[in-house]
Amino acid sequence: MEKKKRKFSTPHTLVIIVFLIIVAVAATYFVPSGEFVRYTDEATGRELVEAGSYTSSGTNPVSFLQVPIVMYQGILEAADIIAFLLIIGGAFEIVNVSGAILALCRAVAKHLKGKEFFVVPIFLALFALFGTTMGMSNEVAIFVPIGITMALSLGLDKVTGMAMVTVGAVSGFTAGLMNPFTVGVAQDIAGVSLFSGMGYRAVLLVVMLVIDTIYILAYDRMVKKHPEKSILYGLPDQEEFQPDDGKDEKINGRQIAVLVVVFGTLAILIYGLMVYQWYFEEMAGLFLAMGVICGLISGLSPSKIATTFTVGAKGIAGSALTVGFARGIQIVLTDAMVIDTIANAVAQVVNALPASVQSVGFFLAQTCVSFVITSGSGMAAVTIPLMSPVADLIGLSRQSLVLAYQMGDGFSNLLLPTTSSLLGTLAVAKVPYGRWVKFMFPLFLIWTVLGCVMMIGARLIGY
Repeated sequence: MEKKKRKFSTPHTLVIIVFLIIVAVAATYFVPSGEFVRYTDEATGRELVEAGSYTSSGTNPVSFLQVPIVMYQGILEAADIIAFLLIIGGAFEIVNVSGAILALCRAVAKHLKGKEFFVVPIFLALFALFGTTMGMSNEVAIFVPIGITMALSLGLDKVTGMAMVTVGAVSGFTAGLMNPFTVGVAQDIAGVSLFSGMGYRAVLLVVMLVIDTIYILAYDRMVKKHPEKSILYGLPDQEEFQPDDGKDEKINGRQIAVLVVVFGTLAILIYGLMVYQWYFEEMAGLFLAMGVICGLISGLSPSKIATTFTVGAKGIAGSALTVGFARGIQIVLTDAMVIDTIANAVAQVVNALPASVQSVGFFLAQTCVSFVITSGSGMAAVTIPLMSPVADLIGLSRQSLVLAYQMGDGFSNLLLPTTSSLLGTLAVAKVPYGRWVKFMFPLFLIWTVLGCVMMIGARLIGY
């Protein structure tokens, strides 16, 4: 009897994260530790790196016995994000029980059926606006359930709904027309006028949105013709392609009231982020209040609201833990003092490249550094002072250096498992990380090619 070949299945996200932690620990036995001299800039108060100050002191290996410990430490360090995700999961479960968002999406889908060509770019442009002005990142998880519900109502799969929101936000975040967390910080460190050079970055944003729209619509067309080619095909408990028997139901008064509260909450959120620089505490409190109010409007008793909230939080708990486990990778690299070593090696490689390709080299180097320094502002503090003298020597403008930094930092945000905003979003969407990579990696490669073209163009026009 012929044996059946075992079909490869993507490992669970936690397995991938633990494997990467082990790889990081193994690397500490070979990669020398080292550090730059850092100083505080009197004008801005920011900690900067002194170029040429790197010194190495041999290896500082992390014991393999530390693997379970750094996983626990990662959970502690990411406790604010994990708590935020649990509250988001619970609050939106209460909203979902009301049926308000589903009813709204059914109504919209009824008029837009077969017109996904308009829905996808509208969502992308909307969230690109949020990303490019207020640096929307971790907050994206809040909006993903709305995008997914809309996509499912239109007969699309869950990945499309997530992509309409996240890809748009990251495109805006990367172009950073007025993103204070990346472009603002980097231009300030580089000594460039704040938010100058916006025209060329606007070109980057428009081109990215065109590419995003074509890519997502092409995926949609493929999945509609061949449902088995969906990234999520074969996974249990997926809602896509299931018939919706309630499409003719009308929105009732309670659901309208719930929608008013939900969109009012989102409006308050945007105002709070832009004016008061709210963070997890304020956002969590806002959405906890939203969930309770929506539950009362829907006619749920206090006990039923609590039970529903618990169900929503429980559904997201396992995935939320991946955010904490992933933080363990950063802890290992920091404890072993190899982050500066990696940054220094990248700078040396770029400096050795031929002048004709050094601008592209800067961009690719920043992309590589983003794999170990996941914080956008933190990456600017390390790489901009380090790369600035090299850029000056080869005649690359500080503006182009900032462009290389923002693309290198932004493009990888939807790919790296060490990015807390991505893992948080996947947790809310309940999309496995491995499946998401299958969808995202080709787009990442396209973005990378675009980044190279933008760097060459910047050099040619003297940007």
